[in-house]
Amino acid sequence: MKRENNLLLVALVLAGLNMRPLMTSVSPLLGQLRQSIGLSPLAASLLPAVPMMMMGAIALISAPLMQRFAVRRLLLGGLLLLLLALVSRLFVTDGRWLVLTAVPGGAGIGIVQMAMPGLIRQRFGSRSAGVTGLWAAALMGGGGIGAAISPWLSAQAGWQGALSSWAVPVVLAILLWLFITTAPAARTAAAAMPSLWRKTRAWTLALSFGLVNGGYAICVAWLPDFYHQLGWSAQAGGSLLGMMIGCQVTGALLLPLLARGRDRRPLLLLTLAMQFSGMLGFLFAPQLAPWLWAAIAGFGLGGAFPLALVLALDHLEQPQAGARLVAFMQGVGFIIAGSMPFIAGQLHALTGHFTSVWILQAAVTLLLIGLNLRFHPRSYQHAFPGVKR
Repeated sequence: MKRENNLLLVALVLAGLNMRPLMTSVSPLLGQLRQSIGLSPLAASLLPAVPMMMMGAIALISAPLMQRFAVRRLLLGGLLLLLLALVSRLFVTDGRWLVLTAVPGGAGIGIVQMAMPGLIRQRFGSRSAGVTGLWAAALMGGGGIGAAISPWLSAQAGWQGALSSWAVPVVLAILLWLFITTAPAARTAAAAMPSLWRKTRAWTLALSFGLVNGGYAICVAWLPDFYHQLGWSAQAGGSLLGMMIGCQVTGALLLPLLARGRDRRPLLLLTLAMQFSGMLGFLFAPQLAPWLWAAIAGFGLGGAFPLALVLALDHLEQPQAGARLVAFMQGVGFIIAGSMPFIAGQLHALTGHFTSVWILQAAVTLLLIGLNLRFHPRSYQHAFPGVKR
């Protein structure tokens, strides 16, 4: 069993590494895409928004999918959809078609992300917080690699080759999941719990998760372009985003390991304070210490993601019930997160500068601090009355 779990960890990490390059490989190349295919501001805003909204839509229909299909089949299906999206970018010659490739890509990512939290809780039990942090770190690390390397790949093979080259690690992940024969339980049974659509706590968890990931999406979509307009090269902007996501990986790995008690609020508030500090740095002194602002914000954004997943799982001890809550949280949350870079892009188009974008994200972070103060462990049992814990 230990060997099987170690192999599963490797497969989990490889799958996670493929979850973000679809989005992060685009943002450092926005200037080149505007020149090559006349990418419009609307299309640039949709490129990060569409995948996240697709992730949310898939998560919201996760219950029937997880009851009908084995987890391994879901993971393979999601990776195949992602592969289709990335390969098709080799043939894109128009901004609208580039946005269209984000639809199957986002759906594939959504399917993988839908299945993974329940699988982690089921297979790793008491170790699930640490493994969730590892999953989040791999997910963010892949995003950092996509941002940092894509400008170099574009210089070698053109922007089409750069965007489509991220299909290669997806093929490796598919081959590994095909090799794994000791898959978890074939199907997940429906958990006995009332509809989450009428539960206030489910909505507040989703709002918090969505706004935190909205901050990540805004940085992925616009941080390289922000510094490009300040005179930085595409490679420098991509490297800054890559470093920021590297700090997210560190935060995702370290902070869940520090979560000793049942109260997740102190660490969550720490992550939000770091995000707020980074956004203020981008707003008031972007050229003074850009690497410091990116590192602080990145560490906070990275730590908040796995802590939000663990917080949701803490509410319900049954793995299937917890998986349903996480799926709802991710479904609504990713739709909210997907709207954030779109809103930020429209603010930039309206005002002509990024000041309004960083003001928006700083205000959202203050809202999140107030919202997360509500998540005291004593409130868990009252949030879902009638559900067996």
